[in-house]
Amino acid sequence: MQYIFLVVAAAWALQFLLSYWQLRRFHRRLAELRKLGRCSIGMYGNRWRGRTYGVLVVDEHDRVRHAESFRGWTVFSQLQPVAGLDGMRLDVLLSSDTPVAPLRRSQWLALQHAAQFFRRQSTSSNLSTPPTSTSSISM
Repeated sequence: MQYIFLVVAAAWALQFLLSYWQLRRFHRRLAELRKLGRCSIGMYGNRWRGRTYGVLVVDEHDRVRHAESFRGWTVFSQLQPVAGLDGMRLDVLLSSDTPVAPLRRSQWLALQHAAQFFRRQSTSSNLSTPPTSTSSISM
């Protein structure tokens, strides 16, 4: 009985270490992508169907500079580049229901979720900037 407990504890510890290793690789890759421009992460799916993560890098003109997707059941999964989205405007990405590039639907929805963060950021920044006064005081 003790051996079963030790095996379960060792398996849990191994799973914890491998998950930590995967998390570090993911964040290291995100740090590299942030150097290219503004970066956002989106997700689609759930625990039972599996999750798909999408990472978008956008320039100052709201055009996609780079896109990557992350999907898999094991800790050995990693971000993979997505071809066909470079140069696409965010509004086109958000308005299309069908994938423009050869992607799975889950990847497309994860990338759209990432694009929504940029839209929210631009609308909140427009609301938070105080109005500028054009009147001048002359003496």
